[in-house]
Amino acid sequence: MGKIRKRKQPITSSSAPIRAPSQHISGPNLIRKFHVLLKRKQALLARGTTSKSKELGEIEHEIASLGGLEMYQRMSVKGQNEDRGGGSDKVFITWLREEGVDKAGTPLNLLEVGALKPDNYSNCSSWIANTPIDLHSRHPLIKEQDFLKLDEDENTGRWDAISLSLVVNFVPDAHDRGTLFIGKVVESMLNNMYIL
Repeated sequence: MGKIRKRKQPITSSSAPIRAPSQHISGPNLIRKFHVLLKRKQALLARGTTSKSKELGEIEHEIASLGGLEMYQRMSVKGQNEDRGGGSDKVFITWLREEGVDKAGTPLNLLEVGALKPDNYSNCSSWIANTPIDLHSRHPLIKEQDFLKLDEDENTGRWDAISLSLVVNFVPDAHDRGTLFIGKVVESMLNNMYIL
């Protein structure tokens, strides 16, 4: 009796289940992809094309398929874990210590923009008075606030330092990124020029 040959399947079919990209994209790659999509969305909004709504829908669908903002924030928190190098707060603390801020006698008023965890500076609470804010807070101790919409009058000269390290890549518009760093908003809020 001859061998029975199994019929070959086309290469486009698969018996394996289709997974959402968030299940197989690593954290850093997911974050990069998210940034690319946000920049594409911003560029599309800036152009006045007729096919804009279809393309915007595709971008929104792709962002949703990655897990949306919730997955982005989860991967960002994971990236702050010690086994992944830790957060930028460690670098900032080192810089502040090199400047002697920990020995100044009065606590440094820090505004932490884009905070993922409320306790990033808790081990320095004797010399850093941290106020964590985020556009979409995931913790009751992180105030939900858009930094670009902070009241300038209320915040003029209020802060000794502002940490923007977690929001630089998230802001897709170059003008808004510039506002974060060198805009009058930051300059008017700071007593000293400590920006991370």
